[in-house]
Amino acid sequence: MGGRSRTSTCAAALLLASLLAGCGTGRPASTSGWQSATDRVIGTALSGLGTARIVVVQEQHNRVFHSYAVVAATDAIETTGKEISSYQVAQPPDQLHQANKVVGDALDKATSLLVDIRIALASPGLTAQSAGHLLDRIDALRHELNKLDDAVMKDPGSVAAQ
Repeated sequence: MGGRSRTSTCAAALLLASLLAGCGTGRPASTSGWQSATDRVIGTALSGLGTARIVVVQEQHNRVFHSYAVVAATDAIETTGKEISSYQVAQPPDQLHQANKVVGDALDKATSLLVDIRIALASPGLTAQSAGHLLDRIDALRHELNKLDDAVMKDPGSVAAQ
């Protein structure tokens, strides 16, 4: 009995040690690492919005099956959401916490817009007016994200002021 108890205790201690080793928040990313990750996630959001834009235009002109439009919009949400989720768990450099918040807020806008687009596509469907409004919102947010990405890559400290 004593041998089994000791083995169990050792196994539990090793398991606990390995779990605790992976529980830290991690070291802050370097500025260049943060820039690279931010560029990638903004690019993914821009891609998702680009896909959604194509779907809205095609749906507006009845050039795509309705179910395909909804699935494509849903896929854009899922792909963008996965990349954003991975980005948000990373620790930004200490001096870029506010810049990271600005980026996070912009990514939240992208996710919300993608959801709005899917909802509009799914029910009740697009009118010329609703499609035009969605396209205006997509274009405005894509412009904002491109501007943000330029600032991230050129002067990450300036992002906090946006």
